[in-house]
Amino acid sequence: SFNFIMALCGMVLLGLGVFVSSSAGSYETWFGTETLSVSYTLSFSGVAICVAGFMGCCGATNQSTPTLLTYFIFVLMILLLQLGVVITMSVFGEELENQINTSALAKFALYSEPNSNSIATEPIDYVQQELQCCGISNGPVDWSDGRIYKRASYWIATHSKDVPDTCCVLKTTDCGLGYGVTNPNSEIVFTQGCQAALIDLFTTNLIIIGGLMAVLVSLELIGLCGAFYLRRFLLRSAR
Repeated sequence: SFNFIMALCGMVLLGLGVFVSSSAGSYETWFGTETLSVSYTLSFSGVAICVAGFMGCCGATNQSTPTLLTYFIFVLMILLLQLGVVITMSVFGEELENQINTSALAKFALYSEPNSNSIATEPIDYVQQELQCCGISNGPVDWSDGRIYKRASYWIATHSKDVPDTCCVLKTTDCGLGYGVTNPNSEIVFTQGCQAALIDLFTTNLIIIGGLMAVLVSLELIGLCGAFYLRRFLLRSAR
């Protein structure tokens, strides 16, 4: 039953990795390619944990010392991999604000440009509607010409005081006209910048992943101790 719980946690981790991977394309504009790296690592860890759980069941049931040794080494490697994931996410979290700005600025400059729909317009629209945010760090005013540094240069050329329709609480055609100002009506357009919304999203997911990792590490440590002492007992009994 212990190894079954471990395998079940592995499947949850695999599912989380697949979910992150499926949504990574939409958030890549903001996070960069790191989201894909994390999703692949989570998926690989999930598969590895499922395999380890199966090996643990076989080794304990058949009382096979070679299988238990393989299980011990395999779980130890998974622990090291998980440690790497935690360190990577911690470092990425500390640099998240700069990462969002760096990844998003170039895309904002191309927003609504006819040839940049898939690499700029669609990802930005998706995040603004999904997270109910607008602009990068300053809200709707990021879309206007009121900023010294005009981030959305192509958009501003034709919409100097407007925000995209995806900034609207109730999205309708041209609902963002005239709302590219410092203090817009929060009942009409989202006022939170997407940088803050994305940091909240990342922090929430980090807590979920961290909690799952903590459970898995606890189970893996118990599994390592159990495999070590069972193998030791079987070797002594065989003498």
